[in-house]
Amino acid sequence: MANNIIRDSAIRILEVNPSLSYAEIGRLLGVSRQRICQVAGGGRRQPRFCRICGLRIRLYDDGVTQTAFISSYCAECWAAEKKRRQEARRRTFICELCGTKFTRRAGTVRRQARLGLKIRWCSKRCQGEWLATRGRLN
Repeated sequence: MANNIIRDSAIRILEVNPSLSYAEIGRLLGVSRQRICQVAGGGRRQPRFCRICGLRIRLYDDGVTQTAFISSYCAECWAAEKKRRQEARRRTFICELCGTKFTRRAGTVRRQARLGLKIRWCSKRCQGEWLATRGRLN
């Protein structure tokens, strides 16, 4: 009798919110993940949904890589997240010669700081002009 209640409850929860994992449903009902797997359909895989837009994703859809699938992103959101992460690893500076804003990777900034150097120029051209005005370049 208790098995029927658990089965009915698990199936109802899955119908309402299919993105829940068996472990989360088990915690709600006070049973193990394996028991929910047994009563709710055995080898049925949980569908994956994009964590940003909520669309269902499949591993072999166009543009969905294995890394994106494991991280729960659709192809469009994965590209945007990848770009956001790359931008987060960049630092912004202002060129001392021309005043232009430019970016450098965080690793480059750390390496130059470790060497005791300061990031001053946006390009080799500005660096050359700056050195020429200081009389350090013949």
